[in-house]
Amino acid sequence: MNIFARLIAKRHDTGLQRYTKNLSWMFFARIATMAIGLIATAYIARNLGPTSYGELSYAVSFVMLISVFASLGIDQVISRELILFPEKRGAIMGTAMLMRLASGVFAMILCIVAAYAFSPHDVSLLVIFIISTTLVLSSFTLLSQEFQAQVELKWPSLASIVIVLILNIGKITVIALDGGVLYLAGIIVLEPILYAVSYIYLRTKRFGGLQTLSFDQTIARIIINDAAPLILVSAFFTIYARIDQVFIKHMIDASSVGLYDAAVRLSEVWYFLPHIIATGLFPAIGNAKKTNNLLYWKRTQKLFFFLFVTTLVVATLTTLVARPLVNIVFGVTFAGAAPVLMLYIWSNIGAALTLVTQHVLLLERMTKYILFISFLGMVTNIILCVLLIPSYGMLGAAFGSLVAYVIPFASLFIFPKTRILFVSILRAHTY
Repeated sequence: MNIFARLIAKRHDTGLQRYTKNLSWMFFARIATMAIGLIATAYIARNLGPTSYGELSYAVSFVMLISVFASLGIDQVISRELILFPEKRGAIMGTAMLMRLASGVFAMILCIVAAYAFSPHDVSLLVIFIISTTLVLSSFTLLSQEFQAQVELKWPSLASIVIVLILNIGKITVIALDGGVLYLAGIIVLEPILYAVSYIYLRTKRFGGLQTLSFDQTIARIIINDAAPLILVSAFFTIYARIDQVFIKHMIDASSVGLYDAAVRLSEVWYFLPHIIATGLFPAIGNAKKTNNLLYWKRTQKLFFFLFVTTLVVATLTTLVARPLVNIVFGVTFAGAAPVLMLYIWSNIGAALTLVTQHVLLLERMTKYILFISFLGMVTNIILCVLLIPSYGMLGAAFGSLVAYVIPFASLFIFPKTRILFVSILRAHTY
């Protein structure tokens, strides 16, 4: 993993060695979990077929749209607070956990009501009801932020590999025994339970039991004030990341959702690269900002450049092998997903640049701009889906997503304050 140190830092920037080691564990865990998950998904999709697989994909997307009310958009705020004020760990985590549990219960109830009111009353409705319980259970994943802030992701990474292996063996077993989507929904519910048990155990060993957590009203107000825009940001991002599948189900059919989701899954296999790199190096960039503004700019610039080149190469290669790749992974019944993949894979470039952009704006306490660019991306995707899906089907949805992921980063150059910041970052090597 020394390649990341060379690309993000100069020789004398030895402080990044700790972060690249942390990044190595994230990278290893993500590679392993993505490989396991892709094998299981391909097996499940092949056996269910596009229609049944589409029903499951639609249900997951529907719950994801409501999940923004459970997350509160506080993960990034908590990560920042733990980095800046590690001595307040117990109060920060205790306050955040209580807020997440309360919002999870609210989101689950909202999901059930919304599904009954708006979702077609078929098998996907019952699947939504089952999966909605994860909105509460997933609250404990917030505990991973402590390990991220301390740059100690070895054991959480190993735990995630074991959990993903268990879950996907369970999914494959369900399909092998001729179980349907309802049984798969039950396995999905098991995921946050296993993560909760693992993170509680690891936290107890490293930082102390949950009894060390406490609620602090002052910290709660800080979280609410800083996360308020991020709640909407999370909502906007989730909508323009998942709304296309919901539109496809209502405007075309479940089979098309299955084909579209297959293309998205293959595209997301590669998106883990920018996500891991950006997330793993966020503490390094944040600490550089506290001590050396020029070093902060240079680290961010190199991260932008590296992610742009990486996603460009991946998009090009994937486009060239899309058809045989879909046939090998999902089978000939999913051949219709290949054209979608050839177009959708290019959205990873904009998604990677936007991901780093959001980290930078959060560090700069410019959350209102994060709100604006996320809203712009959401509106763009919704409008393009409504306009293009009736005429171009799944390709129209894929094109809408591609444009929606590029728009947020490009729009930053509209405002003088953000334009000055990002021009400084892009020109850091000249200083």
